[in-house]
Amino acid sequence: MGKGISGAVDGIRAALQRHDKRARPSGLDCALADRIDFLNPEHWDALTHGASFFMSRGYRRLLETHAPSGMSPRYALVYRDGRPIVAVAAQVLEVRGNQLANLPESRVRKKALEQVRTRLLVCGSLVSSGFHGLAFADGEDPALLWHGVAEALYRIRRADRLHGQIDYVMIKDLDDARHASAEPLRDFSYRPLETEPEMAMPVRPHWKDFAGYLADLNSNYRSKAKKVAKQVEEAGYRVERNADAAAHDARLHALYSAVEQRASTRLSALPPGYFGALAALAGPDRLRCTLIRNDQHIAGFITTIKDGTRALGYYVGLDYAVNASVPLYLRLLQSLIEDAIALGCDELSFGRTAAEPKASLGASAHSSHVWLRHRLPAVNALIREVFTRVTPDAAPQRRPFKE
Repeated sequence: MGKGISGAVDGIRAALQRHDKRARPSGLDCALADRIDFLNPEHWDALTHGASFFMSRGYRRLLETHAPSGMSPRYALVYRDGRPIVAVAAQVLEVRGNQLANLPESRVRKKALEQVRTRLLVCGSLVSSGFHGLAFADGEDPALLWHGVAEALYRIRRADRLHGQIDYVMIKDLDDARHASAEPLRDFSYRPLETEPEMAMPVRPHWKDFAGYLADLNSNYRSKAKKVAKQVEEAGYRVERNADAAAHDARLHALYSAVEQRASTRLSALPPGYFGALAALAGPDRLRCTLIRNDQHIAGFITTIKDGTRALGYYVGLDYAVNASVPLYLRLLQSLIEDAIALGCDELSFGRTAAEPKASLGASAHSSHVWLRHRLPAVNALIREVFTRVTPDAAPQRRPFKE
């Protein structure tokens, strides 16, 4: 009994200490902005140099111009003693229940969700997977940096009240190392959630082309890979690498939309013009677009972005009628390996979902986490739906390479 009372007292004391820490000024300063060009460019560049391409000012401008409907950017620079230590890229998104309507559950549940509307503040990118919302100064205490993140997001949320109440704040896509360093967020009522893992694969230095990759596969997986390529060719389709995404933007958007409409959770749909603008900004040294087509039409596409030393499998689009009989998707996944090699990357991220075919190509699962904070203690129906969507299944493990 005594131990139970003591534990309860300790819990109350810890909660009060966390509340006191949240309520006490940190000594940090923040500059907030609704557009990236409203912030000090030298300070932003100093923090984001060497960080993700998606944190660059050029990309942030692009996303401001080609933002998904209902999504508005928010930015912050956090300073300690006049020195910038944290760059924050976030977005406010109004979510309606019909964006979660592709559910296999009952019609009653779907109907109830259609009535739900809330606003989210997301630190990170809703149109890419990865750690694309924060950049930190070197040599600073991680606890101070995450304190700065929490304070900046709090200030953004409070400043945004003229536009409507923000109920939930999310910091997305932390790998295991960043997840461990983010433990100080618990003091600010954030809680972690493990999401679908990232499927990634090292690019071996001796792979000079796709043939080099194939040579490292065991005979069974090599035969399957060659069969996929042969089936696409025999169906009358060819693979067109290094395609001009801007020239085909309308078709790419239509194919992307076909995939997007099938997603169970659809928080942010890219507008027409996005792929062309991205290709113009990134250039061929950073972005590759692969098409599968015949002389009549494009049946599928996939994009690869070089982000530092990693290749990121970005958006894919499919003609599902063709894909029903021709392995378009599998052939497009293979093209990511070709692009990663050609771009000189040392790792390839296939992204999330469809873990089985990616594992068969050599990818393995890497844990990913988000940190969430909600304004009210009770978690409402919408967030419960999101929670059920991101509970990760065990990723398959395959051994396609020679031992």
